[in-house]
Amino acid sequence: MDVSPPLTSGRRLKTASLKRFALAGLLTVTATGNTRAWDGTGHMLIAQIARDRLTDRARARVDALAARLQRNGVPYNGVNIACWADDIRTTNDAVAFHGQFKPWHFINIGCSSTDPDVLGHLPVLTPTRGNLVVALAHCVDLIRRHQTDALVPDEAVALALVMHLAGDIHQPLHCATRYYPPATRPGRFKDDGGGEDVPVANLAQTARPNLHTFWDEAYRRYSESGEVKAEPPINEADPPNSPVLESWLARLQPDAPLNPDLHFNPTQWAMETHALGCAQAYGTLDEPDGSGNVTLRAAYVTEATRTARRQIVLAGYRLAALLNELYGQ
Repeated sequence: MDVSPPLTSGRRLKTASLKRFALAGLLTVTATGNTRAWDGTGHMLIAQIARDRLTDRARARVDALAARLQRNGVPYNGVNIACWADDIRTTNDAVAFHGQFKPWHFINIGCSSTDPDVLGHLPVLTPTRGNLVVALAHCVDLIRRHQTDALVPDEAVALALVMHLAGDIHQPLHCATRYYPPATRPGRFKDDGGGEDVPVANLAQTARPNLHTFWDEAYRRYSESGEVKAEPPINEADPPNSPVLESWLARLQPDAPLNPDLHFNPTQWAMETHALGCAQAYGTLDEPDGSGNVTLRAAYVTEATRTARRQIVLAGYRLAALLNELYGQ
């Protein structure tokens, strides 16, 4: 099923708007390492939404490049290739690129105007250093110029990273964090890692019950009898356009954003997402400082689910426009 956005790219946000989105406009990499964003199902949904809007030429190129990468001897397809960047972190050391690109999945933008301003000192990319905005721009630039480099030595790897990072940049807690006052956390992290250091008391069906994990899966989370439960994930081995993917797309249709700006601008995308992270993911918690175990109210879960689904659809629209630009001509 085609979850279709308008055919125009919409107006671009002006500088003043971007400043409002930024709130603090402060970019840094956190020591806590919030490297996961949407779970595998979320990334597959984004890729399927994009796939439904690709030109035949772009779709064929994505499929061909995806098949050049494998997991356990099985080639990736044009949808589950969006999971590759997470898969290489959970497999054994013998897998190519294992353990690389971890900081590329996120960019922590502080929610307070007093947070450190490192905008003028963005990190140089290495296999173990960087941030989401710089990494996504770098991978897209390589594909545009028909080049590779020592960090991304194959176009299939560049595509896999683009398809994954374009999803990550729309997850609110991959673009927002809260910094602790220096005197309150001696010897610990300087920020909460996009919610990873915020335990959630009523988050069920996960080995990592924290606020970041909740937002990774918020699109399929729901509240029942005071507990935050989850709908089952999609099997990563499912092919493109599988019945379960199509069923999910039909459910996401009501959350489609109106007149989205599809122009590729990773800084703008991150700042938009950051605004959601600060205003909603953090701003509507009962415990604003994140101390102790947070209990997520039913109303919080309901609104987070809506926002997460809207972000997944928006990410799919933008990914489609980007892939059509890179491969559709």
